[in-house]
Amino acid sequence: MGLIGRQQSSGAFLKLDDISSQFNGSTSTFNLTIGGQAFFAGNPYTLLVSIGGVIQEPIAAFTINQNQINFASAPRVGADFFIVVLATTNVDPLRSLTIGRRSGAHNIDLHGRAFAVKDRAGNTHSIAFNLA
Repeated sequence: MGLIGRQQSSGAFLKLDDISSQFNGSTSTFNLTIGGQAFFAGNPYTLLVSIGGVIQEPIAAFTINQNQINFASAPRVGADFFIVVLATTNVDPLRSLTIGRRSGAHNIDLHGRAFAVKDRAGNTHSIAFNLA
């Protein structure tokens, strides 16, 4: 039977690494990873989060900051947990950028990093990347 309703817009579903072993009843902020690598969720509404079998509402029950999830209240010790990413892009993320000509080119790590550049007038401009 085919999918009823709106078709999946992009990408495959992903399951993030389990963080329930870190639940101690007092900590409410945890790093998000997939395969041990930092995961940067661009939008909390693309995450299906379950704690103790209860689906958590984005913004009300949790927020996302860079590669961290912050729960409104600390999960209890031993609570079951999972996060499924409901939408991703179908392209490989850009992880580095080469600027300049081949001789004297500079390679910049982009994955969740921030850096600054100077324009010709000497003004500094901050640049930050949050790649999901």
